[in-house]
Amino acid sequence: MNPILRLIPAALGLLLFAAQAIGQETRVAAAADADVIAVFSQHVEKRLLRAHFDRAAAKVSLVPFGPPGVENFAVAPDGAFIVYSATQDQVAGKPIPYLLLLDAAGRVLGEPLRSPVGAITGLAVSPKGDRIAASSDRGWMALLTVDGTGPARRLALRREFGVAADRQFTFAFRPEGDLVTIVDDWVATYRSNDGAVQRTLDLKTINRDLVPADQDIGALFQLAWSPRGDRFSVSWGPGPMKTTIFDSGGHRLSDAWASKVDFIDGGDAAILYGMEAPVLVRMKSLASTAFGDPGVSVDWCTPLAGGRELAVLTGDQIALWSLDGKRLTTPVGLENYSLGRAAPGGKDEVIVAAERAGWVDLYTKEGKFIRRAQAGGHDPRGFVAMSADGATVAALGSDELGVISRLSVRAWGAVLAPQGGPLVAIAANGSRIVAEGPDKTLRSWSRDGAEADSMALKAGEQVPGRRLSGLAVSANGDAIAVAEEGSAVWLAYPADKSVLRVPLMASSVAPLPDGTGFVVGLADGTVALVSRDGAVRKLPLKASEIGAVGRVVVAPDGQSFIAVEGDETHARHFAWDGKLLAGPYRAGQSEMISGGFFHHGSPELILRKDDGSFAVAKLVPPGERQVKSLDPSP
Repeated sequence: MNPILRLIPAALGLLLFAAQAIGQETRVAAAADADVIAVFSQHVEKRLLRAHFDRAAAKVSLVPFGPPGVENFAVAPDGAFIVYSATQDQVAGKPIPYLLLLDAAGRVLGEPLRSPVGAITGLAVSPKGDRIAASSDRGWMALLTVDGTGPARRLALRREFGVAADRQFTFAFRPEGDLVTIVDDWVATYRSNDGAVQRTLDLKTINRDLVPADQDIGALFQLAWSPRGDRFSVSWGPGPMKTTIFDSGGHRLSDAWASKVDFIDGGDAAILYGMEAPVLVRMKSLASTAFGDPGVSVDWCTPLAGGRELAVLTGDQIALWSLDGKRLTTPVGLENYSLGRAAPGGKDEVIVAAERAGWVDLYTKEGKFIRRAQAGGHDPRGFVAMSADGATVAALGSDELGVISRLSVRAWGAVLAPQGGPLVAIAANGSRIVAEGPDKTLRSWSRDGAEADSMALKAGEQVPGRRLSGLAVSANGDAIAVAEEGSAVWLAYPADKSVLRVPLMASSVAPLPDGTGFVVGLADGTVALVSRDGAVRKLPLKASEIGAVGRVVVAPDGQSFIAVEGDETHARHFAWDGKLLAGPYRAGQSEMISGGFFHHGSPELILRKDDGSFAVAKLVPPGERQVKSLDPSP
């Protein structure tokens, strides 16, 4: 399947996963009996990996290379050095991009150079490795020199120049060393070593049917030059994308439905891929043949130094292939890294851009950052649950559950196929982890992940007909409660897999600390207690003035609880007899209430801001706000 089509179901799944999370969303969780808060982080680690191919053993090694924070990169010939862009500082809340050099071992060379053209969108190294071209999203380019040799290499600005203020453009060094820019109106500009214009060539005058793109529509537009210098290609279009091959004089030679191209075999051939199955095109005859298995989806490929073999990336794994389409090594990946573009490095090596999401940020209940821990998964959006002692954290992504132990290390993970919903919960003692599965089922794991099970929510002929809006596990893990929005509470018992349906206009659910049952927030704004055997006792209080009770948090001593209204704008602290102990707390215009906890016996709230960040606040009336942001920055 072509990679774009392969991404569509994944993207739709993530959208559905996000859309389902409106109810008892748990992107943040607080330990009942420990001083810790866990937040599913939106952070994505961006870094480089080095892939080394051992032909004799038919193996590939893949290891992190250099520091994290890499946004764009380019590799010098023979892997002598790597130039990359990164954001290192912020001024007035705006990120400041820098350019940096790494040596062949991944060590930083010299001092970071602040980008002279703003945010970097592309980088290229000249064939001799003495110059670097950098493009920005504002129509400007910078030409830099690489001064010195070996460990003494340093970046120095040579020239800045404008290319196109309101159009997309692309650029590449020719084998001769001069720089060529092409704007999406098909005008090419040839520049000398110092960036000065030597000549321009309007490709539309040679190829009459070339049409300028609509101004800056964000479509693909990418130039590549053959190592021989007698051919160049432009991959272009808003979709479906195509690649056009030209001779050195600008005459169009062929078109193909492809979004990516790599020249191989010293420039005698090219691999075209990205829209359809990969094909190998011989530059002399322009004859094309299928490359490899047409059923294999190729995400990226790049020739090794010399161009006689290819590193092929497929499904976050990399392997070595011959030019006749035969796989020479077994594909390998690294942890939960998503692999991106690759570039030839040193002998038998390529450098690969990689990203890793699935992080959990840990804080004290006073808002102090503790650390960032890796849970696994590939999405920067997910949900968390935490045991009462804080020793076990479950992080639920759209396709994987990851478990962190001791607030530091990933203990285990489970691939979720097919995908379920966004609800996840842990027993107070950490003995059972439960997540919403597909088709109104529950997935359940033991603390160490060794025991995994699935339970269908079905009592007789009855099954949930509405969305599941809340999930809770009893204190010792022997009972599970699920809120079916406005209709019922479902009680599931893992020991014998029995299920009981309790008719209630449920909206949310939370466990009682003593393990005797659950407290249920109802759609009419009241609260009920449901015992483990399904007995119901409604409480004489109105916990929500308007609408449903969207969240309930019970104090560790079991003597009181926090109720959050369904619209996540108001919260109150109640005793079980209905006495109002604190509140109401009214959220500000740019915040919502995403949870609550008790700290030294006092009720506190977790706030979610419009920008996706979180804060903690004491549950106090308006005018007495005490808010502390949860900020992972040093």
